[in-house]
Amino acid sequence: MRSSVDIETIFATMAVGLVAVASILMTSAPLGAQDGSRSRPVSLGADDRAAALESVQFALAELGDGASYVWHRGHGKLSGVVQPTQSFVDGKGRVCRHVVVLLSAGEKSRKTEAIACRLENGVWRFDS
Repeated sequence: MRSSVDIETIFATMAVGLVAVASILMTSAPLGAQDGSRSRPVSLGADDRAAALESVQFALAELGDGASYVWHRGHGKLSGVVQPTQSFVDGKGRVCRHVVVLLSAGEKSRKTEAIACRLENGVWRFDS
């Protein structure tokens, strides 16, 4: 898994690793600094990445297709919505799911769609 990925790369490819999804707001171009506005970038830490990752894992493991998991960090800087939309078995026999992930920091949001497949150990990993 990757520890950090440029946010533009994430959304250009729309196929990211779970750590990359959790790191979306932790890149060198944080939300708030990309549109030329004067809004201040949001500074987030490792706990925020872990919270995003945990939320994605929870939603993939526990929610039915079409259900949404909404989460918020206690400090109010980060929130998100994770929505698995379709489950299927891929050509390798793995259980996979299409998922939509929306992360928000302040007034800025980023959305991505990807396919995640469950590994033998139960962890969900996005196919790239």
